Order: sequence, then C-alpha cells, then structure tokens
Amino acid sequence: MIKVESVSDKVYETLFEQIRNQNLPLGSRVKEEQIARDLGVSRTPLREAINRLARDGLVEIEPRKGARVKNFSVRDVNEVYDIRKALEGLAAGLATPNLDLQAVKDLRKTFRQKYPVLLAKADTELHQMIARNCGNSRLIGLLDQLNNLIQIFRVSGYDSPQRSEQATADHLKIIQAFLDRDAARAECLVREHVDNSRKLILQNSETLRKDNG
Repeated sequence: MIKVESVSDKVYETLFEQIRNQNLPLGSRVKEEQIARDLGVSRTPLREAINRLARDGLVEIEPRKGARVKNFSVRDVNEVYDIRKALEGLAAGLATPNLDLQAVKDLRKTFRQKYPVLLAKADTELHQMIARNCGNSRLIGLLDQLNNLIQIFRVSGYDSPQRSEQATADHLKIIQAFLDRDAARAECLVREHVDNSRKLILQNSETLRKDNG
C-alpha cells in the first residue's frame, strides 16, 4: 500500500519500475482499475502519474481506449541516441576541468574490479558525474529528461557480457581523458561510447519495432 503523501510521485515511480523491469511490457495496456486496486490508491493520482509518463514518452494515451506502454521502434532509439550523443558529449567536455580527480580515480578502481553489480553502479555514477559537473543547468535538465527513456532502452535492448565489456572499456578511456584534463578527447570518447551503446541495443533487441512508425 502507498502512503498518502506524494501519492502521484510514488505511483509514477512504481509504474516506471514496472515498465523498466518489463512487468508492464512494451505495448501492453495500462489497466487503471487493477493498478489502483493493487496500489491502494484512487484514480486521480494514478491518472496524474500516467499523464506524467505520457509526457516523458513512456506511455501513449489513446482516446476512449486508455493508456498503453509505448512500443518503441528502431527510429525511437536512433532519435534519442542522436540527442544523447550531442548533449552528453557536450557535457563531458564542459565537465572535464571541473571534475574532482580523486573521485575520478576512485571510479576507475571500481571499473577495474569487473563485478557486474559494481560496474552497473559505476556506470550510473560516471554519467551522473558528467552531468553534475558540466556547469549548465539547462543541459543537466535535458540529460535528466532523456534518462528514463535510456533506462528503458537498456533493459529492452541488451543485457550481455559483450555490452559489459564494451562499456567498461569505453568508460576507462573516458576516465583517462578526464584525468588528463583533455576536454576535447573526453567529448569525443563519450560520443563514441553513446554510439557503441546504441549499436548493441539495436543488435540485441528482440522487442523494438523494426518499422519507422
């Protein structure tokens, strides 16, 4: 049961996790009555959460039919990753002179340990570090807006040793550029990393639509 305070936010977080974990699969109907009953909430905060998910591009609301989890296409991935490549590359270049080098070295140690759980945590920390230190609040907001979609693509697109090895190699190169205070190289490497992530998603996805619709 969800507590009364911030009900809409809690419902949003719950539904997002269900989509990310594929308990609500791509293309599936969002059954409002059942979800409201399961979570012990009224329809009002539930609909507020669904409208927020729609604004974030995670669900589609169809007139007289209700909401459905968006069934993403190859084109969706390419559009989001084109934007991510440009924005996160820019952020990496801007962040390079601002980074705490000891924090970067600590992160490098984590990446070298090769444990999947630690690698996933370090992955998140590195990308958060880039955003936090870019010094541009509007850029941070845009990256944050993309983040939920990127998480969905990661889960639906791949979860493989190949992805882990490629991502770790990319991250260690990016970290070295940060330690060298080489902003241009860091920007270039982050853009290459985003392209590598995109390729693995598209190669390994069994859920993305292949059309452009």
